[in-house]
Amino acid sequence: MKFIFSFLVIASIGLNASNYPSSKSCNECHENIYREHVSSMHHKSSIFKDEVHKKVKNAVNQDKYSCAICHMPATKNLRAVMSGKEQPNPNSYRQTDGVSCFYCHQISKIYDSKAHKINFSNYNGEKKPTVFGNLKKPYESNEHNSQSNEIYKNSQVCMGCHSHKENKLGFEVCNTKNQYDKTSDCIGCHMPSTSGTIEKEDKGMREKYVSHNFLGIHSLEMVKKAVKLELSYEAEVLTLIINNKMGHSIITHPMRLKFVKTVIKRDSKVIWSNFEKNPIEDKEASFIIVFKDAKGNISLPSKAIAYKLNRNLKAQSSKVVNYKVPKLQRGDEVISTWISYIISPKIAKKLQITTKNIIKPYIGVKESLFIY
Repeated sequence: MKFIFSFLVIASIGLNASNYPSSKSCNECHENIYREHVSSMHHKSSIFKDEVHKKVKNAVNQDKYSCAICHMPATKNLRAVMSGKEQPNPNSYRQTDGVSCFYCHQISKIYDSKAHKINFSNYNGEKKPTVFGNLKKPYESNEHNSQSNEIYKNSQVCMGCHSHKENKLGFEVCNTKNQYDKTSDCIGCHMPSTSGTIEKEDKGMREKYVSHNFLGIHSLEMVKKAVKLELSYEAEVLTLIINNKMGHSIITHPMRLKFVKTVIKRDSKVIWSNFEKNPIEDKEASFIIVFKDAKGNISLPSKAIAYKLNRNLKAQSSKVVNYKVPKLQRGDEVISTWISYIISPKIAKKLQITTKNIIKPYIGVKESLFIY
């Protein structure tokens, strides 16, 4: 029964291709939002604009594109692409738009599935379709009807794709649902209030709107907000406290690598470091997820049956790390730096990822301690 229901939901997403609005069509009125959206990972979610996603997909299966339900959800032939009967088409805007403006704003309900959640489309090909949002008094438009919907107010709409994912072996490879409830505010954090208007003519005379950059790990601004670091020193013991300020675990995506690099400098020279070459040498100050397959080897999420390594820190939690260090002297400086990788360098090398903004380190907050 659940399979039949899922099929019906997937089939409903791709109705009436001729009337389906492209993201570019939204630019006619919503210039600021469109400019933000096309630079976001929502727009770049498909294999056409995300090198990591494309190479992982091809490493798992050259023909089937089961991830399309979240990464390319607006396509008319979604079920055929997922099953491999048809291949992604770079000439279709419903595919190259990724998670398009219209797709996000016409989700009426979110349904639970064991493997992942499912978004239900309200669209039936109307010439003046209904779009949803979280405004108390949505403006009327010549192009669409606007309605407020509770799932946008409590960020439930985000969980349609960002809740959890279970692979075909029944192993859950990512999960944010365990830290989500009706008070969660994904939108408030990832779509912060921005000065300006959403419409060229500013009919509503609003001074602010929510950003559609969908800020996350690709944003240095967000990386700098992720954690707070604290340092103290007493009796040759250096104490580092890592405070997770986020509303979810530090690692939500299995390909990430995040860590704290701590060094002690004397006369501008490093005399001590918490690791030599690889940050995961420090088991307490590095955060990473590594899966293993049935043979115990490191594996991609698609073949995982268990964790080989699982270092994480839950939302709004703190971790205390103590280091036995050389006796510090007057003038010594301790520096701790939060560093994030969108994709672990080891995985990037294996997949031959070359996109500079993906393989570079994102340097977050720094904390220093001077010895007087």
